[in-house]
Amino acid sequence: MIWVTWRQHRTQALICLGLFCAISIFAVALGTWMRATFSTDGLGTCLARSGGAGCPAAINSFVTKFNGGVTLPVNLLTFVIPGYLGAIVGAPLLGQELERGTWQLAWSQTVPRTRWLVTKLALVTGGLVVFAAAITLVLTWARSPLDRVSIRMQPPPFNFEGVSLVCALLCAFGLAVLAGLLLRNTIGAMVAGYIAWEVPFGLVTLISGPLHMFTSTVRLPCADGCPGASTNSVPPVTGNLGDLVLDITRSGNSIVVNYLPASRFWTLQLIAGGTYLAIGAAALATAVWLLHRRTT
Repeated sequence: MIWVTWRQHRTQALICLGLFCAISIFAVALGTWMRATFSTDGLGTCLARSGGAGCPAAINSFVTKFNGGVTLPVNLLTFVIPGYLGAIVGAPLLGQELERGTWQLAWSQTVPRTRWLVTKLALVTGGLVVFAAAITLVLTWARSPLDRVSIRMQPPPFNFEGVSLVCALLCAFGLAVLAGLLLRNTIGAMVAGYIAWEVPFGLVTLISGPLHMFTSTVRLPCADGCPGASTNSVPPVTGNLGDLVLDITRSGNSIVVNYLPASRFWTLQLIAGGTYLAIGAAALATAVWLLHRRTT
């Protein structure tokens, strides 16, 4: 089974390897450049001395430089990797067997069809987890200086830091596997799997967004209603770099700040990852159940 699975999926494996190498080269170059600039601009000393309050201009310059066009290629990749790669790997797993009729030989051997599918799923999903986890680690390392002075609660960094990328890829893969079984056509299953992937992606974007249930509110006293306070202040009016300030309401000599604390990052990641995994697991369980009950 291991040899057969490798033979059937080696093209996708080589694509993943090539993609990882390309992203790693870019990430190492970007991370090295970012660290050198961070040190040259004295941001480490400034953060240690004043928490960023003493160098807003340097922080703005650093964020503008590295949070824009220079990171656009890898940001775009992290948006499309789960949906496209999940469809490319997942759709042929059953769709190709059914489309070509090779299931009549593959599923009539001594290995039962359910065991055949579970074994293949374990091997392929294991490879996808390793791939996505490696991408997450290398991009998180590259972006770590930027994370110290910017917000990572929103895409694109939210999509490839934490557990989001791994879980999103598994979700897209599960939906594509189910599409391959139902449509019995590889190309059609790829298209259907990617379209289906957009539904959980939109749901997770909504759930993990700055919803009221995850935000905090603080009242800050200050003279004249804090004329310099805004949602784009550096550092944020909450005093903690990484907080996402959503709204500021002025009330006499104080302001009421509605914000998403940086400490909620992992809470949102686990919610997003859990949603992805639940949908992907349901799709794979349905595929296993359908395969066990009918193939005609």
